Amino acid sequence: MKMVIDFLRDKSKIIKKILFTLVILFIFVIGNKLVIPSVTVQEKFLFDIKQYFSKSSLFEANGSIYFLSLGVYPYITASIIVQFSQKLFSFMKEWQEQGERGKYKTNLVARSLTLLFAVGLALSSIQRDGISSLANNKAHVLTIVFFLVVGAFISIWLADLITSKGVGNGISIFVAISVSKNLYDTLKFLTNVNNPDFVAKRIFTLVVLLILLILTVILSAAYLKVPITYATKQNNDKIKNHIPLKLNTSGILPVILANSLLQVFGTISLLLGPENGFSQWVNRFQDSQSNYLGLGFFVYLLLILLFSVFSTFITINPTDIAEHLSKQDAYLEGVKPGDETVYKITQKLFKVTVIGAFALTVLAALPEFIKFFVWTNDSDKTFKVQLGGTSLLIVVGVAVEVMQRITTQTNVKKLYKKLF
Repeated sequence: MKMVIDFLRDKSKIIKKILFTLVILFIFVIGNKLVIPSVTVQEKFLFDIKQYFSKSSLFEANGSIYFLSLGVYPYITASIIVQFSQKLFSFMKEWQEQGERGKYKTNLVARSLTLLFAVGLALSSIQRDGISSLANNKAHVLTIVFFLVVGAFISIWLADLITSKGVGNGISIFVAISVSKNLYDTLKFLTNVNNPDFVAKRIFTLVVLLILLILTVILSAAYLKVPITYATKQNNDKIKNHIPLKLNTSGILPVILANSLLQVFGTISLLLGPENGFSQWVNRFQDSQSNYLGLGFFVYLLLILLFSVFSTFITINPTDIAEHLSKQDAYLEGVKPGDETVYKITQKLFKVTVIGAFALTVLAALPEFIKFFVWTNDSDKTFKVQLGGTSLLIVVGVAVEVMQRITTQTNVKKLYKKLF
C-alpha cells in the first residue's frame, strides 16, 4: 500500500493532468446539452422530434440548437486545407522556416478558415434541422449562427487546453466523445437480450466488432525496429539500439480527417438547396458511400490511405532523424552517414507507413462490409451498425493513444512488476 501511495505522490503531476482533462471533458459534454438562449421551446420540441426520426451523418453537427454542437469539426477541415497548402504553395513553405512569426501566420490562416467553415456549417445545420428560414427571420437565424460559431471557437480553445495542459490530443478526444453516443446506441441494440430479432446477425456483428477492437489496439502498438550502431561504446542502458518506426504513426486521425473532408460537400449542398445540380450530385455521392459500396465508399477509403501516408511524413522528418543520429555518433548498420542514411530511413518509413495505412483502411472498411453483406435488408438496423462500427474504431484508437501517453509518463509497468 505504501508503494502505491509513494507512486501516486511521485506522479502527482500526471494525475493533475488527468483530472484537468476530465474537467474539460465535463465542460464540453455540458456545452453539448446547453440550448442556445434564442431558441424557443417550440423549436426545441420540433428539433427533438426530427432528430428522433432522422438519420444524420456520423460527422455532422449534433444539432443547431446546442451551444457547442459544432465541436471542433470546422477547425479539422481548416487544418486539412492548411496542411495541403503548405505542400503546394511556396510562400506557406517559407512560413514554416520563419519560426514563431511563420507559425503565427499559419495559425491566422487556419483560424480564418475555421471561422468561414463554422459559419457555413452553422447555416447548413439550421437549414437541415428546419429551425428557421433565413428569408423569414434573419435576426433570429444570425443570432443562432453567432452562438454556434462562438461555441465552435470555445470547443477549439478547450481542445487546445487538453493538448497543452492535459493528456492526449484534445481534438481527437473531442471527436471520440462526440461519436461515442453512436457507439452506445449500436452496442445497446446488439446486446439487447429482450429483443428476439436478428440474434445470429447481432452475435456475428459483435464478434466482428470485437476483432476490430483487438486489431485497432495491435495496429496502434506495432512498430518496426531499425537497428543502429554507435561509434563509441555506450554504457548507458537507457540508450536505445534501434529506431522505432510505428506501423501507424498518425493513429486514428486519417479516419477523422476523411470523414470531416467529405462532410464539407454535404454542408455546401445544404446551403445551395435540394434543387441545385451540385447538391443532387453530392446526394448521389453520399448515397454511394452510406447505402451501397459505390464511388463514395472507395473515395472515402482512398482518402484514409492518403491521409495516413501524408500525416506520417508531416510528423516524422527523416532528415531530422539522420541529424540526430550524427550528433549521437550513431549510424545505421551498413549505411554511410548523410544522404544515404536519409534515403534508407525514408525507404523504411515509407514501407512501414504503407503497410499501416492499408491496415487502417481495411479496419475502416469493416463496418461498411458488415452493413452491406450482413444487414442489407434491414435499413434501420444497418444505419446503427454502420455508425457504431466507425465510432468504435475512433473511440478505441483515441483511447489507445491516450493510454500510451499515460503509460509512458507514469511508468505503470514498473509499478505493476513490483507489486505482482
